[in-house]
Amino acid sequence: MPKLKLITFGCQANELDSERIVGLLAREGYELIERDEEADLIILNTCAIREKAEQKAYSRLGTFQELKRRKKGLRIGLCGCVAQQEGQTLLNRFPYLDFVVGPAQLTSIPRLLRDGAKRGLATARTPAFSYPVSAPVHRKSAVKAWVSIMEGCDRFCTFCIVPFTRGRERSRPLQEIVEEIRELKQRGYREVTLLGQTVNSYGKKLRPPASFVELLETIDRVVEGEMRVRFTSPYPGDVTEELAEAMASLPSLCEHIHLPVQSGSDRTLRRMKRGYSRDDYLKKVELLRTKTPALALTTDIIVGFPGETERDFEETLSLIQEVGYDGAFIFKYSTRPHTPAARLSDQVTEEIKGRRLEQALGLLNSLSLERNRAYLGRTVEVLVDHEDVKRDAVRVAGRTRENKIVHFSGEGPTDGDLVLVAITGASALHLQGELICANGAKFSGKKDLTTFRPLSMIS
Repeated sequence: MPKLKLITFGCQANELDSERIVGLLAREGYELIERDEEADLIILNTCAIREKAEQKAYSRLGTFQELKRRKKGLRIGLCGCVAQQEGQTLLNRFPYLDFVVGPAQLTSIPRLLRDGAKRGLATARTPAFSYPVSAPVHRKSAVKAWVSIMEGCDRFCTFCIVPFTRGRERSRPLQEIVEEIRELKQRGYREVTLLGQTVNSYGKKLRPPASFVELLETIDRVVEGEMRVRFTSPYPGDVTEELAEAMASLPSLCEHIHLPVQSGSDRTLRRMKRGYSRDDYLKKVELLRTKTPALALTTDIIVGFPGETERDFEETLSLIQEVGYDGAFIFKYSTRPHTPAARLSDQVTEEIKGRRLEQALGLLNSLSLERNRAYLGRTVEVLVDHEDVKRDAVRVAGRTRENKIVHFSGEGPTDGDLVLVAITGASALHLQGELICANGAKFSGKKDLTTFRPLSMIS
């Protein structure tokens, strides 16, 4: 049986693409392995959203050159957004690379492998959703599943390469998504996360059009309280009152939203072409929190965007403070090919970007710690999804509905169990607690723990 080594860089969309690659190649007889030296096929699934992720992929690729020389028959492929971005250039640059495949052409990988010694390139974009329903997916988890509902982006923010690597917005038919989730439910999955570059823009180009809220309502009816539902990442401008109402009322929909802001400065937001102002964003936050007071809010922030002044940066810090985020991904700006921001002359120095990153992270961590400490003494619902063995004790971990990581001791719970945990400790990154019910849970209400009953008490 031929052996596959797969290395994934980047976002949840890339994680799902890797699951698709493994599924495709399992059907061709490949076995997924960990050790580089054992592999007959090595694939790097890459991310181009930031320069650091791209360089990490190149660095890892370089480590396989000697292995390729020593091991006859070893084939090496590069997939994902860097593949789409660079195309033939990669084959020219790395003579030991056998094939390059963009995100919309994953199903071509088996064909390229069957071509034998011929080096292959597959980077054509498709006008429709690019991964057929019939194509297999090898899920990494038996508890949580990624479900792509759309691909691409029409926003063309000046810093972002996604429209160039994943193309324009394309939505899957609503019923196709629902059937995939119904199948996951039947297989025992406890949580799904809906994926899209602007996930709440779903359905606008379908004929007839569908809406994101319509999709959420349909999914809620299908899962019947037996699965959690999340989504990422929404575009702030498309957050509507209908979406806020859905988040407050649909039992399956978790009390967490990742709402990328990128900057707190109106001047910088205009230069980024984000399509909203600071005040617009804060009104969306107010709408969501008014409807769901328990909502946990996370975000993406870029520091050191071209032309960002100290005043612009201070406005970002003040926004972080005003919103009081539960967490955030904060990055230094990096130039991306083909983007308008890369051509701007007023680039910020690495020294300044580094200082601003450190300052923003310091503020964020203090706020995250404060919000996590508010959980002390509370009892929370935790979906167990992995074990963390430390010393001689088994530490179990899972996430709350608000997407908080909780570590606790216990020998009873296994992956997929829904348990109750009393929170006894908090850090900026996670919570600690004590297990108070290990035999599962069922909730009749969305947020009311008083409705909890152990499964053993449910006839």
